[in-house]
Amino acid sequence: MYETREYQENETILREGELGQGFCILEEGVVEIIRDNKILNEISHKGAIFGELSEILMYKRGATVRAKTATKIKYFENKLETLVAENPKFAVKMIRNLGRRLYHMNKLAIEGNTKNDILIDANADSKENDPDQAPTILVVEEKHHIVSQLSEVFLANGWKIESASDESSAINACESKTFSAIVISISLPQDTAIELRRKLKTNAKAMKSPIIGMSVKGDEASLKKATDAGFSNFIDKPIDANSVSSMMYKVLKLDPSDQYFEVIDDTLFFKPPCPMSKFVSDEIKESIEPRIRKTINEGIDKIIVDVSSLDEIGEDAIEVVGDIGEKLEEMKVPIKGAFVARGDEAELWTNLDGCEEWVVCEDSDEARRRLDGPQTNEG
Repeated sequence: MYETREYQENETILREGELGQGFCILEEGVVEIIRDNKILNEISHKGAIFGELSEILMYKRGATVRAKTATKIKYFENKLETLVAENPKFAVKMIRNLGRRLYHMNKLAIEGNTKNDILIDANADSKENDPDQAPTILVVEEKHHIVSQLSEVFLANGWKIESASDESSAINACESKTFSAIVISISLPQDTAIELRRKLKTNAKAMKSPIIGMSVKGDEASLKKATDAGFSNFIDKPIDANSVSSMMYKVLKLDPSDQYFEVIDDTLFFKPPCPMSKFVSDEIKESIEPRIRKTINEGIDKIIVDVSSLDEIGEDAIEVVGDIGEKLEEMKVPIKGAFVARGDEAELWTNLDGCEEWVVCEDSDEARRRLDGPQTNEG
């Protein structure tokens, strides 16, 4: 009825393009489903069926199945119709198996471009294809100091940057790898930016990457021309680090609160940007509640707000920090808080609603020690 077969890591079990005769049931190990050199799926569930679609549809096999680990399978040469007729429960098992596979593929489709090029290259090193790796952004700009300014912003956020100075070098870069996002200067000679966007949208490796225009602030004619050509997101020159970060977090579909909040070990840190514009202030306020919910979900019960680098205690900073305290109080979240503040006015931060029980410390190390001990606002 069936034969047991064993495979070593990277051995091919079923090959794309072969006539679909027979199917397999996984006994041990993990297998990868590969098509066009992309890993579409992994199967690790014991008893999972694979290879049956080509027989059901009477097509040649549409994908290669490769052993990711040492693998043992049961290989059936019987026709599915015969097996189902003799064992109706097998049909139910097969439907469930197909359902699990469809669920996984739908999940990938929904995630879409969250990380861009979400499918792993079958020939690449697994470490290089870690879905949590830092986004890599291509900047197409002929002016080196603009690239340098963007590089500072991207590196500060933990992102990687590559640059190209003209259309041909940008296309060459996109032939060899997929970028998380592509920034194109609208001021490239003639209509290069528009033509480059058109070409990238027909490039297999670049077509899924979000493309951002970069224009001189106030140049309405260029902006309209780029918008009409399909650009929908823009970065302004001169470069403003806060607005560039916000735009990139949006197009990369990352958590915007990560710009301002950082989790270190079991503590949430917040350091108000200096200087703080109204744009930044409003953005932080919008992210406070989602960030607190995320913090609760992660089991974090301590927060440190570092206001020591503020040149002066301005209204925007007070409002933002006050909103954090008020939101924690409103949500009745048992999170212990500490300020890192110096000077004669340091203790005034505890006058904010929701922050009355917070401790005031001179540095983050002291704040950590005091939050780990009994809560007290005495020096």
